[in-house]
Amino acid sequence: MESNFIPYTATTTLPKGNVLVLAPHPDDEIFGCAGSIIQNITQGNSVKVVIMTDGSAAIEHSDNNSRLNYIKIRQQESNQAAKILGYGIPEFWGIVDRKLTYNAELVQRLCDYINNNNINYVYAPSLAEIHPDHSALANLAVEAARCCSVKLIMYEIGIPLHPNILLDITPYVKYKKQAMNCFVSQLKIQEYHRHILCLNGYRSYTLPSQVTEAEAYYIFDNDITIHPWQLFGSIQSNYDFATLTKELDSVYKSYSWRLTTPLRWLNAWKLKFFSNFIK
Repeated sequence: MESNFIPYTATTTLPKGNVLVLAPHPDDEIFGCAGSIIQNITQGNSVKVVIMTDGSAAIEHSDNNSRLNYIKIRQQESNQAAKILGYGIPEFWGIVDRKLTYNAELVQRLCDYINNNNINYVYAPSLAEIHPDHSALANLAVEAARCCSVKLIMYEIGIPLHPNILLDITPYVKYKKQAMNCFVSQLKIQEYHRHILCLNGYRSYTLPSQVTEAEAYYIFDNDITIHPWQLFGSIQSNYDFATLTKELDSVYKSYSWRLTTPLRWLNAWKLKFFSNFIK
């Protein structure tokens, strides 16, 4: 039956306990699981958010002062979104964007954080994600959750996952929209909020009609008895992210990329203009 492969019901409650949300960049905590954050807060659960990287690689910077100012802007955006959701303020670990890697030191740092804060549930990007920072954090979270014997919950951002739970976020959509709108710097680059809302809407496909938006998650057992790659596939193993990142950086810094920037901007403007005109 189809219901054996994807949920046909959506939960409206989450387990009681202390929650840690791990985000690779400032905004992923909102795009990926704002509904869960609100639901946990509503139930009286403690929610802490750790944002791993500084988000500085989203655009090219003319100098270091520009980069530092951009980092500050991104932190302010996450702080504003946090106020809307009501969980306090996020903690920024400040790892350079696109430099997040799986290593023993970071696993230990996460384990110490989990133990010191009595965390019961860890939210992290899924192993299906292809962004190198997302992928690295997914692997870090798997090992930290395994070592600390806490429940790992994976969420989706850039790549849909195969969920074993859907959370009804219909009552919280307006707050998620408000929180996503805080990320002005990122929405200038791409209409990420539109894509995320489309994804949340699609997740209601198998649900009753009164559920109009849902967030999808994969929850592991405490001991993560099944190796994650059996569930998410080995898409990452075919790529050398370090090499690909260098190649991408070289493209961004190339003369042709800078020369064609006005053309890309004009094309985006034309698409938006004619889209509005058709409406």
